Amino acid sequence: MLNWIGLATEFLFVFAVIGVAHVLWRSEIVGSPVSRKIIHIGVSHWWFLAMYFHDSAPFAAVGPVVFIALNYYTHRKELLKAMEDETPAANLGTVYFPISLLVLVLLSFGASMPLYVGGIGILTLGYGDGLASLVGNRVKSPSFVVLGRRKSVSGTLVMFLASAVVAGVFTYVAHPEYASRVTAALLAAAATAAVATSVEFATPWGLDNLTVPIFTALFYHGVFV
Repeated sequence: MLNWIGLATEFLFVFAVIGVAHVLWRSEIVGSPVSRKIIHIGVSHWWFLAMYFHDSAPFAAVGPVVFIALNYYTHRKELLKAMEDETPAANLGTVYFPISLLVLVLLSFGASMPLYVGGIGILTLGYGDGLASLVGNRVKSPSFVVLGRRKSVSGTLVMFLASAVVAGVFTYVAHPEYASRVTAALLAAAATAAVATSVEFATPWGLDNLTVPIFTALFYHGVFV
């Protein structure tokens, strides 16, 4: 029964996040770049609901599978401007996000890696990539070009710091022994953040919604678990 309650709760949660962002966008309180990141960051918290409610991969996979199809449909039909990237029109980031969720669900709920490691991957994408974009577009700082894409120093720094906080918090909660090993905990957080930031740098064509969470989780699992 808890699995079914979880599914209902998760769909309500995701639609509520999208609804709030859409209302803010329609009311012109925020522009579409901000509304997209509200959704981007907000929906990443889906992982906590999945961890609480589900005990098997099939149930946990329902939400990501549904939103892969739904997001692709809304992208093709341009139904949710508050959620879509205006440029380039072909960017399927909203589809890649639930695909990465599905991969992490299959790995984590399938017992290939601990659930919290999947959380590190998806929350790194949510907060790291989401806040980096918001800050990078609003805080003037030097910029540089990586693989044809312009990156700002402020956005890069925020990506690293947010990813480090995510990894550090999950590490501390999942491994209480790190409370007395501060240096080791900081190393785990910094190394994971460095990998997440580097992967985001090296990913072309808007595929970072796929590569950042998956490679970050695999790195953390391979090195620190």
